[in-house]
Amino acid sequence: MPGKNFLLMGHRGAPALEPENTLPSFLKALECGATGIEFDVRLSRDGIPVISHDEDLRRVANAELKVSEATYPELLRVSIQGKARIPTLREVLALAKGRLSVDIELKVVGAEREVVDALRELDMVDDAIVTSFIPEALRRVRELDQSVGVGVLLEEWDDEYLEIASSLKAEAILPYYEVLDRELVSKIKTRGYKIITWTVDDPKIAEKLYDMGVEGIGTNNPCNLKPVAFKRRL
Repeated sequence: MPGKNFLLMGHRGAPALEPENTLPSFLKALECGATGIEFDVRLSRDGIPVISHDEDLRRVANAELKVSEATYPELLRVSIQGKARIPTLREVLALAKGRLSVDIELKVVGAEREVVDALRELDMVDDAIVTSFIPEALRRVRELDQSVGVGVLLEEWDDEYLEIASSLKAEAILPYYEVLDRELVSKIKTRGYKIITWTVDDPKIAEKLYDMGVEGIGTNNPCNLKPVAFKRRL
């Protein structure tokens, strides 16, 4: 089993090479040598946890359709970039099981039980972290199952995030890479949190971040970052 290894994480799979948040994208990340994948969970109108970053499908499919207002059968009829369909949470977990760690980003409040149940059913709690910009979603995950690890996402740094992480008993903090420097990395790690950063596509920037001590980097092109990442693997 992969355990929690986000050294080289495919951000929505490998969207530089295949349509984001689709099974071909996650398979491409695996092919590239990624140790983990990150993907976004929303609920369809009929309560199915599906993988979509945006609340609507205009950007990825040129479709005037909101994920939360469409049934799963309706979503299945949509083609992402004309090449792939929207997968369910369980499909992605089944693909990753035994091969990839998973970073499940909750985009909405309300999908927590579905995520926790799926991780339990597929025996993937030890291979997963649930992340979100929404502290309430993470609180609900922790209330449902203390064994499911959570991580706090953020774009701009404020020391308040250390307190949020503490209140959630989070295992990781996931800052946007541009806010990180050696001082902040040290501050976060001193408090006992792992650092997984995003979204880095430049190998030189990735090298600097690994040198600072981050445990994981999310990228749109895992193939491109693989040589840098695996120089760092102990």
